[in-house]
Amino acid sequence: MMRSIGFAAVALCLALSSCANIKTAYDAVTTSTVPAQTINVAINGFNIVKTAATGYIAYCTPNPTPAGCDDDAIQNKIMPAIDSGTTARNTLKSFLREHPGSLGDKGTYDALVTASSTLQTLLATYDKR
Repeated sequence: MMRSIGFAAVALCLALSSCANIKTAYDAVTTSTVPAQTINVAINGFNIVKTAATGYIAYCTPNPTPAGCDDDAIQNKIMPAIDSGTTARNTLKSFLREHPGSLGDKGTYDALVTASSTLQTLLATYDKR
């Protein structure tokens, strides 16, 4: 009888420690932060790729559209990536302005990096100037 209580106690401790590890992992993922310098580099990188993307859009704007332009890609892929990246950039810039030197939100940072990466891929695919 004592032995089964001991096994139950050990099993309960293992189960609780597993739950604690899962909670610790969840907290780490949901509350991750990024240093201000890293955010500034990502902001500058996004600004550069956004400039290239808006240049491609300006190049493709004349009517008739120059060869190599894809209006569907501009409307459905490039513009949404610019919009989401601009929103993330502005959110991070505002945060850094209000909290100089503080750590920024990793989720917003990831959104900015994803938008930059998406724009780079789309420009490599569609911009044949």
